[in-house]
Amino acid sequence: MTNLNTAVTWVDARDRLPRSGTPVAAAITGRYPPDGVTDSDTAVGEEFWLVRPMHFTTLHRSGDGAEHQNCFVDSDGIVRLPYGLTSAETVTHWG
Repeated sequence: MTNLNTAVTWVDARDRLPRSGTPVAAAITGRYPPDGVTDSDTAVGEEFWLVRPMHFTTLHRSGDGAEHQNCFVDSDGIVRLPYGLTSAETVTHWG
């Protein structure tokens, strides 16, 4: 049987980024619904935290031709930037 006990060292994305191509567990924060989208119960949206498997890359070209630098990309091709940069959902930590 495989030992499932694993220690993860979380790194603040403001302090250091992984090498390009590195697979990581990325801690993401954001609001749902995002600012500007409202429903009858929530005017501002609820803050959320989520951990997703992603990879880090120094250069990523999206399907629409947009170019992103120093970003985290998930298996669906969603690009998330490190915390502190302009993005609706940012990566605060990675491990």
